[in-house]
Amino acid sequence: MKVFISILALSVVMLSCKKDSDNNQPPPGNGPIENSQWVYKSTTYNEGGSVIETGNITLKAVAATIGGSTWLNMVDQSTGQPIIAIQKRTEGWWYNAYPDGPPSLWFKYPAAVNETYPYAFGTCLVKEINASVTVPAGSFSNCYMVEGDDSNSKEDEFWFSKDGAILIKFNTYDEKAAGPATNLFLDQSLELVSFTR
Repeated sequence: MKVFISILALSVVMLSCKKDSDNNQPPPGNGPIENSQWVYKSTTYNEGGSVIETGNITLKAVAATIGGSTWLNMVDQSTGQPIIAIQKRTEGWWYNAYPDGPPSLWFKYPAAVNETYPYAFGTCLVKEINASVTVPAGSFSNCYMVEGDDSNSKEDEFWFSKDGAILIKFNTYDEKAAGPATNLFLDQSLELVSFTR
């Protein structure tokens, strides 16, 4: 659930990367709006690194009022259920996890390398502001690569785009059964396949 929430939030936010070859990307400055649609490749792994499950997930932005302000619900098109809600604010993109998560800064923009900020699961650290990443949708450059940590280990990695889809790639990590908390494995990955504004 945490992965779906983070992925959805990233999808809606899409604040920092730009695609090297503009194949399905809106012009800069055109982030998600109502009816925007994201398709992500979702891959789940076991502790040994083998793929357990893979498939595409389609999310659609639906405007909703939460706490008196307008957000974009990221709705899973296979279930009709909202996964997360996102909202652009002065300091960047915020998200609100379902069913009852409090709002949290997701993608701080602009930000500097090594800058930190709180998010729902702990603290985000901006690792890069000019990262490149290749996903099924193509190669993206000028991305923000952000690591999310809880109190004892890495939880998430995000590749954000300043324009377009916002969330380009998302990895979530989990503790191996043998522990300790810092003994992690890649649990799930989301990679952008397409974004339609």
